[in-house]
Amino acid sequence: MTAFSADELRHFDRVAQELREAPRGQKGQIVARAAQFLSCSKDRVYRGLKATGWNAQRQRRRDRGASQVSRGEAATVASIMRQSTRDSGKRLLSVDDALEIALANPASGVTTRASADTYTRVMREHGLHPDQVSRPTPHTQMRSEHSNHVHQFDVSVCVLYYLDQGGLAVMDAKRFYKNKPENAAKVVNQRVLRYLITDHYSGAFYLEYFLAAGEDQETLFEFLMHAWPERGHPHDPFHGVPQMMVWDAGSANQSHLIRNLLDQLQVVHWAHTPGQPRSKGQVERTHDLIERGFEGRLSLMKVESLEALNAAAHTWMRHFNATKIHTRTRTTRYGLWQTIRPAQLRLCPPRELCEQLLRTKPEPRKVRSDLTISYAIKGFDSATYSVADLPGVRVGETVIVTVNPYRAPNVFVALEEDGEQIECRPLERDTAGFYLDSPAFGVNYAAKPDTDVDANRKAMDKAAYGVETQQEVDKARSKRQTPFNGEIDPISYLSADTLPAYMARRGTPLDVAKAAPVALAPLKHIDALKHLRSRLGRPLSAEESDRVKARYPDGVPEEQLDDLVSWLADSSRTSSPVALAR
Repeated sequence: MTAFSADELRHFDRVAQELREAPRGQKGQIVARAAQFLSCSKDRVYRGLKATGWNAQRQRRRDRGASQVSRGEAATVASIMRQSTRDSGKRLLSVDDALEIALANPASGVTTRASADTYTRVMREHGLHPDQVSRPTPHTQMRSEHSNHVHQFDVSVCVLYYLDQGGLAVMDAKRFYKNKPENAAKVVNQRVLRYLITDHYSGAFYLEYFLAAGEDQETLFEFLMHAWPERGHPHDPFHGVPQMMVWDAGSANQSHLIRNLLDQLQVVHWAHTPGQPRSKGQVERTHDLIERGFEGRLSLMKVESLEALNAAAHTWMRHFNATKIHTRTRTTRYGLWQTIRPAQLRLCPPRELCEQLLRTKPEPRKVRSDLTISYAIKGFDSATYSVADLPGVRVGETVIVTVNPYRAPNVFVALEEDGEQIECRPLERDTAGFYLDSPAFGVNYAAKPDTDVDANRKAMDKAAYGVETQQEVDKARSKRQTPFNGEIDPISYLSADTLPAYMARRGTPLDVAKAAPVALAPLKHIDALKHLRSRLGRPLSAEESDRVKARYPDGVPEEQLDDLVSWLADSSRTSSPVALAR
């Protein structure tokens, strides 16, 4: 607020009185004379007059707020300026340059020749100015419900890099900056990367440094196997697998192995939109805290190895998490994390099982007739699981099996991927190899529950015979009753169909005379004697048998049996034996 002396205020009072009494057209001269007398600007005179309570009572212009520059023209000029802006935010074209380009190109649609200030004013009035459109979009504050509900992960470059002769050195800003890319390229394979994970609820974090040229899935897996299991330090309580992971869309994060591991661990992983680091602003802010709070100390110490760097970082990390007050929670990070409940703290499975989960996919298994499946998990013996409680399970069809990493060797079983799951535990056996939950003879009996296929089969049978129970179905079948009361005729409709008439085809007669005669194999002697005994109605004597064999040494032709019967009958009626001709 402008300050005026007492003498100035008294003079302004007199000038105000003159202005009230002055005729139209002379007020400007009175103000100019006062400005000359006080050796100040007209604006200062008007401010002084306003301080004394004077009001010019000027009528506002009817076209105030209107402009000859349209919104579309201002938008075109603003767009030209925006398109010339670099990713770093540096604007290359000024309003004057953009306006000059727009007026020189009729295709732009800009025809109004006004000053750059006018265009700037119209841009700001309509929210089109590059300063306005480059501001961040409104964002929503997200919250997490408890410790280990959401973890945020990110990787950044440490200020250190490995020296060829051993040890670590700080990256000097004079050597490593944007205008000296060749220096950064020399140590690209010697850079030290900072891997960081934070708990969104409490702010607790775990960091570790790795020597790598860039992010890769092997290093990420190694870091997670250090961050999520218990580390065994009495002053480092932060551990456990989160329910959700928020990170960027880096190649390592989105690799099949890592995504498969998180899926098996039942971790929802969400990659934020590129160019929106605010989505994981907590971990970005923690990077800054580490750079200033820990890495700022590295210039005062000599770091000989990566192990020594991580040891120092973990010492600082535990002290920071345990003592520094978080501005949002008004308590320490470890202190708030300790409020986690047992059901919310999911313990990380052993490393060996996690290595298997990297490559494990949901596997199909065929359901056996006793509603069981077999499945083997690395580190455990092959086991049998009952799937009788799975809704919709069917004998002979497949189910999808995945490992429960938190209760192995238990497994999850579903009819299809992303379907309803049930948890199954291995069936235990006794010393004889029988399942412990199987019914025992003479003690109890329990049939397997009907599957939907069993229910459908029984329902169809009852409907076919028009009965209510399975016993009535069995009784009807035993009496050979016709299903559907014989109302379904499977044949009559066939004769009702009109079949095509076929043209008779000419054939070739078969010459039977030329056909090769069919020779029957002679009967063996024993078979021939049986036929003869049957036809004669009496057993043959030893002499008669010898005569038959002598007459037919290679077997008796079947067509000769009738002659032999007559010959033997005649010879038996004679009183003396007749010798057969040889």
